[in-house]
Amino acid sequence: MLNPGFVTRKALAAWQDIPTFLPQFQFHEQHRTIVHTTRPDAILPLIAEFDVQQDTVIRWLMSLRQIPQKFLRHQHIQATSNFGMHSFTLLKRSPSELCYGLRGQFWRADFGLENVPDADAFQAAVAPGSAKLLLRYRVTELTPGKHELCTETFIYCPDRKTTLKMSAYWLAIRAGSGWIRKRTLEAVKSNIQDVKSDAEDKLTR
Repeated sequence: MLNPGFVTRKALAAWQDIPTFLPQFQFHEQHRTIVHTTRPDAILPLIAEFDVQQDTVIRWLMSLRQIPQKFLRHQHIQATSNFGMHSFTLLKRSPSELCYGLRGQFWRADFGLENVPDADAFQAAVAPGSAKLLLRYRVTELTPGKHELCTETFIYCPDRKTTLKMSAYWLAIRAGSGWIRKRTLEAVKSNIQDVKSDAEDKLTR
């Protein structure tokens, strides 16, 4: 895998742990954090419930993403302003893994999102001109009470023209997207620690 997050065919052929829902992809991004907790089962529910609009930085980044839409004559006003985890389709939920899917033309001002009711719809062949995005969260125990929370983004484009459009968009938004992922991980980590502190306070009373 090249540093900017582009995945070559050679890199994909040697890839470890290829996601079941998206075995082919040309783009990949990964972020990790360490969470100290005796309740690892509480980590992923916090991810699922996280509201990006509650974070000032993420809300600001999302507002920047909406700027191109304001210059369009035919606007779909709610397309980006309401964008969040609810825009994704839940593909898998387990105590250690969460997977979400999205299909569309992400470089468009309104994202060009497709209706994806379930995992089967997500895995169906995507037409040239559109792309698939898989968002995966995983919790891995390192030692008792110490866990790694990892988020990964995978994107697949079915043809060269779409790949070129996605490449330009990827370079433009990757830094901001990475910032959002990091802020999400840190927010979950902080919430887990707050829960731990509250529990400890109750025990000392």
